[in-house]
Amino acid sequence: MNNHMAPAWMVSLHGGHSRAYCDHAKDDLETLIQTAIQRGCRVYGLTEHAPRIEAHRLYREEIAMGWTTETLDRLFSEYAAEAQRLSRQCADRIAILCGFEAEVVPEDRYAEIMQGYRQRLGFVYMVGSVHWVAGHIIDYRQEDFDAAVHACGGLERLAVRYYDTVAEMLRRLRPEVAAHLDLIRKCAPDESSINTPAVRRAAMAALEAVRETGAILDVNTAAYRTGKSHPYPAPWLVRAARDMGIPFCFGDDSHSAAHVADGIPRARDYLLEHGVRAIIALVPRADGLEKVEIPLV
Repeated sequence: MNNHMAPAWMVSLHGGHSRAYCDHAKDDLETLIQTAIQRGCRVYGLTEHAPRIEAHRLYREEIAMGWTTETLDRLFSEYAAEAQRLSRQCADRIAILCGFEAEVVPEDRYAEIMQGYRQRLGFVYMVGSVHWVAGHIIDYRQEDFDAAVHACGGLERLAVRYYDTVAEMLRRLRPEVAAHLDLIRKCAPDESSINTPAVRRAAMAALEAVRETGAILDVNTAAYRTGKSHPYPAPWLVRAARDMGIPFCFGDDSHSAAHVADGIPRARDYLLEHGVRAIIALVPRADGLEKVEIPLV
């Protein structure tokens, strides 16, 4: 499928993690972009992870590679420059958005750090996400998730704290895209265990923060790659967001060329099944990014 044959909704606003800048990714950034072109993406967002500035948050794989927090900072600057170069180089074939995926650590000052990266490195947008709760990463290894459960005093309390952190992040960062809203279910033993009344109230409060800040809700297809039957967020959250007038976008959360645009047609059917008839794309203009509504039918 090429750009002339692809449907207009073949857009991902959350992807582009590549091996030079992310220890758990494969393929280089140019390969990911070329794959997006080949698979018919009209707009493709590059959203590499922001660096963690505290040494105790380094992954064991990064430590084994000899990476330090200084390494992460240097690589992130290199990523920004390369993304912008490739965006210009491919502008006649695809709209490449140069952005990044924010982190919520260190908890007391992440907002100023993330805004600093955005301004200093010339990023045009930001994807807001929560990977860290109670000092533990919740989506990397089961043992880390279990440590977060223990730190919070139980699974329900962890889930509530997760959604509280999402709502706080949205209000502090005001990102253009709210990423994988219910990522907390990735390592949970089952979805019912994090679907209690207290967790639902916290999730709805997070959705209210999405609406309040004007963010676009990421329908994230990475969930399919871990065996989930539906993407992030779950059906009840999609329906609630639809009724609240919150806009949606697709995100492939690609960490390799194989992931680029993966699952987007399936996610389109998922949205249609739950009464969503359009997505929003961010389209570059001379004075910034414009939100453009794209019908799914």
